[in-house]
Amino acid sequence: MCGLGQLFENEGFATTLVGFVREHVEKARPPRALWLDFPMGRPLGVPNDPEFQKRVLRAALGLLDAPRGPVLEDYAEEIPVVDGRMSYGLPAEIVSRPELRANPEKLLQEIQAEIAALRPEYEKAVEKHGRTTVGASGLEVEALAPFILSFLGGDKVRSPIKGLAPFAVLKLACEDLTAYYTEAASGARGILAFEELGHWFWSETHAAQAILALEALSDESDDPVLRQLIDHFLIVPRFWA
Repeated sequence: MCGLGQLFENEGFATTLVGFVREHVEKARPPRALWLDFPMGRPLGVPNDPEFQKRVLRAALGLLDAPRGPVLEDYAEEIPVVDGRMSYGLPAEIVSRPELRANPEKLLQEIQAEIAALRPEYEKAVEKHGRTTVGASGLEVEALAPFILSFLGGDKVRSPIKGLAPFAVLKLACEDLTAYYTEAASGARGILAFEELGHWFWSETHAAQAILALEALSDESDDPVLRQLIDHFLIVPRFWA
């Protein structure tokens, strides 16, 4: 983003951005930047707090008054990180769980039961916020788990979406499934903290078990295509040793 800021400025467009990693912003020297002492993944601050988010936006847009840069200012408010970690992640020993692949048929039934049970909470969350991030894959919610688990069978999986490669749809399907669960939990149950949401989803749901099983399969594989799940797609948040 810092590089794009320079590019747009060279074409005559004024830019401003927000950043979490101060060292990167200082080195890249974008025209105007607001440094946020927030956990990673919260570019506007506190979830479901529009007044907080507007303050961040106004502070960032206020940097446009500077006639020239580089300008780097610190945002006055802070959101503390938990245990010194910038974002939620799972240790490698929790991620690598090949035993989760033992019974995909049973796992699918458990996920579909979870999805049905969460439906009222998810719909309340969508009604409350007037939006959802679920749907990027182009698949219905009930089709997400069968598609994800189809990769565990060892056979070549065809893309259900024209123009998208199977692994591109897979990444989006995992994101949709995660979003369905976390939107239900954050909207209806009021869970806002990344750490609490992460613990609930990755430690207590069968949907997470499907994604973790897929990650474990990729971790063991020599197939360069399947390895994309580990090397590029990063569908599971993890802390690397």
